[in-house]
Order: sequence, then C-alpha cells, then structure tokens
Amino acid sequence: MVYRISPENVRPPRGGPSGALAIVVVIGLALGIWLLAGRDPGSSTFSSVDDPGRSDARAPDDPVSGLPYVAPIDLPARVAEVLRDVDAGGELPAGVSRRPFLNGAGLLPVQRTTGYYSQYALGAGSLLVAGAGGERYYSDDDGASFSRIGP
Repeated sequence: MVYRISPENVRPPRGGPSGALAIVVVIGLALGIWLLAGRDPGSSTFSSVDDPGRSDARAPDDPVSGLPYVAPIDLPARVAEVLRDVDAGGELPAGVSRRPFLNGAGLLPVQRTTGYYSQYALGAGSLLVAGAGGERYYSDDDGASFSRIGP
C-alpha cells in the first residue's frame, strides 16, 4: 500500500510570535506604564508621588450623602444668585422655575417624604436642588452627578 502526500494534507509551518509571548508583552507594557505613573491610577504619567508643587488637599466629602462638597464661592454667578434667592425665600430670576425633584437615580440621600427635594433648572445643564431640611446640591451635568453645597 502506497500513501501519497498531497499539498492539501500537509500543515504549513507555523511562524510568528505565539499567543503566550503576546500576553507577556502586553502585561510588561501595562506594568511599565503603571510604574512610570507613580503607581497611582489617578496620577498623570511621569509625575512624582512626592511632588511638592502638587496639592491633593480638598474638602472632605459630606458624611451623610457621600458627595463631595463645593463651596458657595466656587459656584457660577448665576447659581450663586439663585441660591441666595432660594435661601431668602424671594422671587426667582426670570427663566428659573421650581419643581419637585424625584431623585429617581438615588444620587441624593433617600427621603421618606414625597416632595422633599425641589429642583431649580438654571439652563446649560446646571441644576440646583434644595432639600426641605436646608441642604443644597449642585449639578453642572444635568443631574448625572451632584456636589453638596457647603463648607
């Protein structure tokens, strides 16, 4: 019996890097970037962890809501104006309306009473939310995230 080897039955020789080598290269590259970034995922590449010119000081988060604080002085002028009017119980500026804020996404502390929060839409994605207990929240991204207005 004679066996013939035809070109269709012969495997071509394998060439190029193996999958294991590619994985090692990717892991090595990721490790190198991590080391250059100062081992801090939030730092920029080529920055030093002990950089004396870098200040990480910021106000602590609100213990009740867990949201970061924003000082009233750091708010845009229009937001600060509406905040003063809301706190004083005065007339709202033209184009600003008050309506209930339902907190459907649960970004603010959950309250048992319906209508606890009031929303003031200020345009350009800015929201001011006031709680019945005196707490105030600000969003500059149309309610996707909030900051607690405070100290």
